[in-house]
Amino acid sequence: MGTSNGSPADTAFVGCGNLGMAILSRAVCAGVLVPAQTVVVEHDAGRRAEAAAMGVHATAEGSAARGARTLVLAVKPQHFEDAARAIGPLTDATCVISVMAGWSSAAIRAALGNGPRVLRAMPNTPAQVGMAMTALARGAGATADDLAHATRLFAAVGSTCEIREDQIDAAVAAVGSAPAYLFLLAEAQIAAAARMGIDPETARRMTVQTMLGAATLMAADERTPQELRAAVTSAGGTTAAAVRVLEAHGFTGAVGEAMDAARARSAELGR
Repeated sequence: MGTSNGSPADTAFVGCGNLGMAILSRAVCAGVLVPAQTVVVEHDAGRRAEAAAMGVHATAEGSAARGARTLVLAVKPQHFEDAARAIGPLTDATCVISVMAGWSSAAIRAALGNGPRVLRAMPNTPAQVGMAMTALARGAGATADDLAHATRLFAAVGSTCEIREDQIDAAVAAVGSAPAYLFLLAEAQIAAAARMGIDPETARRMTVQTMLGAATLMAADERTPQELRAAVTSAGGTTAAAVRVLEAHGFTGAVGEAMDAARARSAELGR
């Protein structure tokens, strides 16, 4: 149980798919996690091997997570009940940080014996390149110190913000699902540029760099998105013509409806 020498782990990851592996690897590289004091519980042998190569103790046994000071819960929501049974009851000495959609902190706490303190985290896929946005919410029993610890952990994969747990469904729409909106816009821009005669690879490079540059400018500039848009939109010019078409097709309303749909679906999945 615990690390390879039998002592309880400081941090245990239960589930280590793409997101869990991104958090683990970057936190180890940043010195936030000590490999010898970290356990990964994962059924996939390839993922276990990848974790073990970092120096952490990797196992398929859920009981190895018992006694950990921090438990990062990154299994698929539909597999949580099985994982909870394998882990067994936890005490209030453990802080659980869940990146699962759907499961409330109260439900997670109850499934783990009503003992642990629970926070919820809503990161997104840019964690894989250290550019995630993670919304953190204190849940059942969680303290300000727990939030500070979770903030340090997720800072290894990008930026963080604090929200209330009742805002998690909104964070799914604004953070978790949001990269897909940008990818969809990129698909459309690349396809349109290719239709205009630009070769697909050049169209992709144009689109990616433009999006990256615009996002970097928005992050660095104190002007609002509306002001930045106005600065590139000359009256009667090309950008104005393009924006008029987007507005005529209800672009802003469509984005709002899409986010409402993501939030509603998250709420439907909740427990």
